[in-house]
Amino acid sequence: MSTPTSQKKTESRRPNILFIQTDQQRVDTLKSYGGRVCQTPHLNRLAEESVVFDNAYTSCPVCTPARASMQTGLYPFKHGMQTNSYGMGSMVQELPDTPRLLSRQLEKQDYSLGYTGKWHLGFGPEMGQYLRGNLAHVQFADIAAGIKSLPTDVGYEGDDFAGHGGGGMTYPQFRQYLQDNGLTWQEENKVSGHFEWHYASELTSPVESTVEYFLTERAIHYIDEFRQRDKPFFFSLNFWGPHEPYIAPTRFLDLYRDVELEPWPNFYDDRSDKPSIHSIKRGNTKEWADFVPYIKHYYAAMSSIDEQIGRLFDYLKRHDLYDNTIIIFTADHGESLGIHGGLCDKSFFMYEETCRIPLIVKPAAGLDGSRKEASFVGTCDIHATILDLAGAGTPPEGTDGRSFAPMLAGETVENWPDSIVTEGAGLEAAMFTQRMIRKDHYKYVFNCGDLDELYDLQADPYEMTNLVGKEEYGDQLAGMRQALADWMTLHDDGLLRQYKRMRIEQ
Repeated sequence: MSTPTSQKKTESRRPNILFIQTDQQRVDTLKSYGGRVCQTPHLNRLAEESVVFDNAYTSCPVCTPARASMQTGLYPFKHGMQTNSYGMGSMVQELPDTPRLLSRQLEKQDYSLGYTGKWHLGFGPEMGQYLRGNLAHVQFADIAAGIKSLPTDVGYEGDDFAGHGGGGMTYPQFRQYLQDNGLTWQEENKVSGHFEWHYASELTSPVESTVEYFLTERAIHYIDEFRQRDKPFFFSLNFWGPHEPYIAPTRFLDLYRDVELEPWPNFYDDRSDKPSIHSIKRGNTKEWADFVPYIKHYYAAMSSIDEQIGRLFDYLKRHDLYDNTIIIFTADHGESLGIHGGLCDKSFFMYEETCRIPLIVKPAAGLDGSRKEASFVGTCDIHATILDLAGAGTPPEGTDGRSFAPMLAGETVENWPDSIVTEGAGLEAAMFTQRMIRKDHYKYVFNCGDLDELYDLQADPYEMTNLVGKEEYGDQLAGMRQALADWMTLHDDGLLRQYKRMRIEQ
């Protein structure tokens, strides 16, 4: 039987790449990572034809640093955006437009490049004016030099949403979308009081009025243009959720109203063997019941995002794009939601809930079933892999990541690293140097100026018992500290000399 002409054309095309990133998503929101409560049917189906990476870690559990690593393939100590942009601990505020950027590398492969949603890698000249007025006592070299870095400044077609975004609902583009479609934004039943930086609420206006619906509309708009061209596309869809504020549409909140949520297994940690710096992000309550409403809104927000991801997949299938599109789903970092005695948000601690990220990759044609991959991979590896899948080959010299593209075909990559590192530099004005390394089933955390941590994740998956200081784990601690020093040497980490003096040569 001869192959239909349309099928031959599809097979001869280079694959499209759809990159979907959420903000602050825990892996246990997904069934493929053992989640049992949060409902994400579309991502569950994606996982059924994808490689699910069980040990994927962020380069840094803070938005700007992780996102800059995604665009550059570098750890934050190299690209310089070490905390959220325009925070006191960040050396670089606007993402520099260099040849190593994901967009500039993909340009060379003649891809149509699209971007919408959260950016958080620059403010642009308008916000520069605001910052000059509100942070007049601080000299930001990026602004002084007139540097601006929004998606369309670095090679993407799409939407420029400057700064953090705070959920995305205040941008003029979104407000115009509501007006053009006869929609309103109606928030009710706000939950707040226990955590100064968190709030949750119910969105009673239609689902079409959600930011995630709007972003999916934007993605469809641009992909619809790209598919008319005689070349492949790379499109990056970046949701602001489920990061707080946890704003959940009524229909999705209804899924969880009557659900009984059991406390996290590490909620009642007495914290006696934990670093004191952790408390900088602790809520002002010790009651599990106070966290439950926030968690339900968080789950509902994730379910709302999942539905829009499904809507985008339906669009791809209707237009014969799905089977020739590589889909990469991940998050910039995780979320705490009350772990270890009421921790909120992220940064300042390197627990699995905040450092481990979901990573689900569907090859163009998909797999017959879900396949698990246990290798340690990180944000910088995603950058290298996208370049490889697009035909760019080896990433630019000095890149911290390697391509795991062969793993998608079930192949073994020779000399793949047996460890992964997450970096920390604190947040905004509270600077705090950390390095976390995972190797085998152990985790070691270097906390500069505070108590270090060592966990056996096989025996203690919820990190309740810090093994630092326990004599019987002395050799294991020394080995993990040396493994981190070796990693620093390999990656040219500027912290190496001071770290060795503090932890290796003591």
